[in-house]
Amino acid sequence: MATLREIYRISIEQAKAMKSYENKTGLTLIEMLIVVAIVVILTTMVIGLAGRVNDQSKERLTKSTIAILTAALRQFHDYEYRYPHPNYFDLKFPLDCNDILDNDLMNALGTTVLPTGGYLKSDVWYFFLSRVPTSQKTLDKIDESLKQTTNIFFNGKDYPLLRILDPWKTPLQYRYYYNYIVPKDKWTFPVITSAGPDKQFGTADDISSRK
Repeated sequence: MATLREIYRISIEQAKAMKSYENKTGLTLIEMLIVVAIVVILTTMVIGLAGRVNDQSKERLTKSTIAILTAALRQFHDYEYRYPHPNYFDLKFPLDCNDILDNDLMNALGTTVLPTGGYLKSDVWYFFLSRVPTSQKTLDKIDESLKQTTNIFFNGKDYPLLRILDPWKTPLQYRYYYNYIVPKDKWTFPVITSAGPDKQFGTADDISSRK
């Protein structure tokens, strides 16, 4: 595809050639309009192509990040992490923190004081993953541009929380799809989802570990 510089050069040459034409006033105007139209069309095509290439790059990065997180979850499961509170001993995956109650979170973290800090409850599952050494090493492979670090404070100590964003700067969603009557030890494997370019979950451009 011709570059904009080449298109400009060709347009100048055509404009110079027009001076030798008969009836040059009307003909020059028509041809100049044609040149301008071609430049506009090619510019639009270049911009559109560049945008699509950029989106494809972000989609690949999102899929690779989801794959890394899925591997970390499997390592957490194989490690058989034990929560501090007995009610959670049978849960082999991090809690579904999207809808977790404050008391549930306190019990799972083994504290009698509500944790404080600038965090989302959905960030807490990264905290649990980091409790398992092999999972933590896997999380380290995630691209640094997609990481945000906040802190959770409980039991007299600050703990770093890792929030993973997609390339469009929306936090990844981590959720179980289960019926509430199903026991915790029967929950299905958690699903990780990116909202995609439109930054809205539940739309056609979502990217998830189920696809």
